[in-house]
Amino acid sequence: MSNLSPLHRGIKRVRRFRSIARLGVGLAQWVTAVGWFFLATFGLDWLAKMDAVERIVLLAIEAVLLIWLFKKYLLPAFVVRESLIGIATKIESHQNVHSDLVAALQFNNLGIDQFGSEQLRKQVVEDTGRISSQIDYLYGFSRPELWKSLGKGFGTIVVIVAIAVSVPDYFNVFLQRMALGVESYPTKTVILSLESVEANAVIGRPITFVVRVDKNKVMPAEGVLKILGKNDAESELMLMRIGSTNEYSVTLPRVIDEFSVTAFVGDDVGETKRVEVLQVPRIELEMKADIPAYAVDSFNVKSTGGRIRSVLAGSNVHPVLRSTNNELKSASIQLGEETFELKNESGNWKMPVEDHPLIGVMATTKYQISVTDTNGISPDRPITGILQVRPDQNPRIAAATVINLVLSGAAPRIKFRAIDDFGIDTVAADITITRGAMETSDDTITRVVGEPESHAKQIDNTIAIELADFGLEIGDTVLVTLQVTDYRGQQPGVTIPSDPIEFMVTSRANFLAAMRDIDSETDEKLDQIIKAQLGVGDRQ
Repeated sequence: MSNLSPLHRGIKRVRRFRSIARLGVGLAQWVTAVGWFFLATFGLDWLAKMDAVERIVLLAIEAVLLIWLFKKYLLPAFVVRESLIGIATKIESHQNVHSDLVAALQFNNLGIDQFGSEQLRKQVVEDTGRISSQIDYLYGFSRPELWKSLGKGFGTIVVIVAIAVSVPDYFNVFLQRMALGVESYPTKTVILSLESVEANAVIGRPITFVVRVDKNKVMPAEGVLKILGKNDAESELMLMRIGSTNEYSVTLPRVIDEFSVTAFVGDDVGETKRVEVLQVPRIELEMKADIPAYAVDSFNVKSTGGRIRSVLAGSNVHPVLRSTNNELKSASIQLGEETFELKNESGNWKMPVEDHPLIGVMATTKYQISVTDTNGISPDRPITGILQVRPDQNPRIAAATVINLVLSGAAPRIKFRAIDDFGIDTVAADITITRGAMETSDDTITRVVGEPESHAKQIDNTIAIELADFGLEIGDTVLVTLQVTDYRGQQPGVTIPSDPIEFMVTSRANFLAAMRDIDSETDEKLDQIIKAQLGVGDRQ
């Protein structure tokens, strides 16, 4: 058989060319697609200022499209491998050699069984061998598609390079943003910061925002602060430039719920800032009072949580406060001109000393409490109140008798009523005797006539004054004064006298004459006299 090496080399050359052409076209088309996706993403991100989530979604979609394009254009260039017979068939059609090339390859293959005339096979192989070195194997295989695809790819790269060179700042920012950076595209106005004047936003209070811009850039006369509140409610406030400075300011009159703010100044948009709204500390105040033991059962103890607290004079009052929502950093109480820093005991803030103006308090006292929580927030105004000190009222006593004329050996009866707000200790009678026409008393005798064990608040009784013990004569006078002493525990009680009752020793005839004027309603009249002396509306 003839040598077909030139034919084999020519066919392999065509196969290599077609493989390179397929790879070049596929790569060029894929690069073109990548380039235009890149440019489209650049333009879209520049115009829309996409956030990180939007960029991630867009990049994911583009990644899926690029994988699909890779499978369509590039993957076949790697996996498709044409046979020599197939290439020979294409060369025959381009060279008008009919089927001699394919036949020669088959007839010259010793690895397959041959059929037909050996002479004919030999002749075909010899004829093909003579002309194989003269064939232009690449003739007819079109190059324009390859050059066209490469031109598109190269043109795309040129456009990208041209944009990168013309706007390098924007291009660099875009690359960083595609890496999910937080950089922003350059603008004529550059927002540097958005801050609030107040350390915290507090519910119910105003908050002022200040926006600073780069003073070396464009500084318009005003801007806009966009507020996004609860349930996506939007509102806008006008940012006004502060004089000729590079700062813009606006005040939100009243904070209600958490919100987000974004500043728009010129062509720049600032970073969105989330503002948390804090609560004003809510304070519970107790004015715990240790009422003196003798009055504990009788004193009307009101709620310890009111701003106006009533206590008995001599009580020990212990203020205790706590916050129901925020942890406190400091608390103080002002009593008159003195201020005491309270100390924290497991959330309860108490007086730091054992001896203070509210121990054994004797006078009504105004107080003012100031607190600050750990966020530096204090109530709008200090907590004020009054500690009303109710004094232990003096006891009262009133006495009356039926007739002031007595016999020397009589035992005139005196009806009396003694009252006190917390209890009576003793009731005594001071008896002063004046003999005849003497201007001064001969002597004064004190006798205890009532000493209740239960320290009753009211005593109604009648006592008899035994005059026979005094050796009286007609013309002598006996002055009886009842004295009541209240009960005040370990402290000495207060003694109050009644109006004195004067008895005059007279003759039997004068006494009987006076008795005739006394009627059956005497006791009732005595009660009326006693009540009149004690006053209307007896104090219990």
